[in-house]
Amino acid sequence: MKLKITTNYSFSKLSKNIDSLINDSLKEYAVKTEKGSKRKIDRGLRALRPATVKIRAFRNQPTKPALKASGALYKSIKQSGSDLEMLEYGMRHHEGFTTGEKSIIPNVKIEARPFITVLQKDKKEIVKKFKDSINKSLKK
Repeated sequence: MKLKITTNYSFSKLSKNIDSLINDSLKEYAVKTEKGSKRKIDRGLRALRPATVKIRAFRNQPTKPALKASGALYKSIKQSGSDLEMLEYGMRHHEGFTTGEKSIIPNVKIEARPFITVLQKDKKEIVKKFKDSINKSLKK
């Protein structure tokens, strides 16, 4: 009796495509992070603290919405390849910071205002696309 074993998958084919599949998923994640972050800002974040209200009043800027005083930060949030780019101070707002000694309101702790996010449904979509692309690449 002869036994012949065949497969309907190819790990070598997947190996050739895996970098591209990962890069495509990372790019999609960056695109969805741009979208999710802007959406979170648009929907509103916690109210401004008195220190921020003072700074905006001094600069003749509106007090609402948060993180959109001049629009520069919001406009700078962009996907670039597999990265998310924004003005440097965006991360300070996302993580929290203390104002500098030369600030209008020196040495004030500014609480984090987390806004960099991906919607849960978008995360699920990205994972599903990645799994599907891996399965497709495995097929002979």
